[in-house]
Amino acid sequence: MRLQEEYFKRHRISLLPIYYVRNANLILKLTAGYVIRNIEFMEITRRPGYYIFTYLRPNHNGYLDGQYFLKTSGDIRYDEYVSYLLKWAQQMADPPVKNSEIKLAIWEMFLYCFDRWIVEHKLEEAARDQDKFLEYLGHHHSLVREVYNTEFLKFEYNYADWLVELINFYHK
Repeated sequence: MRLQEEYFKRHRISLLPIYYVRNANLILKLTAGYVIRNIEFMEITRRPGYYIFTYLRPNHNGYLDGQYFLKTSGDIRYDEYVSYLLKWAQQMADPPVKNSEIKLAIWEMFLYCFDRWIVEHKLEEAARDQDKFLEYLGHHHSLVREVYNTEFLKFEYNYADWLVELINFYHK
């Protein structure tokens, strides 16, 4: 339990906490795949920083040009952060991916971005077992495995479970 959550619980405050983060990720389940919502704080010397909110959509066969995600982003001022998140969470139509489903979502995005490569290397059957396939990649295609580790697994870290709770609170 985070400090802010413990404080809210101890004082019987029934609000969900919003966290000021340096970097956070949230995966949304769409009808046709996934989209990642990344929140990143940018510091500015002697002035309040700002947040960059980025949507990352997996790029089908993105391995061909090294662009695994198509990006759309916008800036939010520091003092607008909380109101923006509250409004966004209330209007959110797509469900967020739960912690227990993150690995599967990341795996599906990886397969989507390497679809043609998997077919060209006749690895469709092998790709059905994630652990064995990743082990195989580590031994035979280390560059592809490295791409998985650096470009896809990073979204599992700093996962905004607090934002999942906030969205679910408004969409019970």
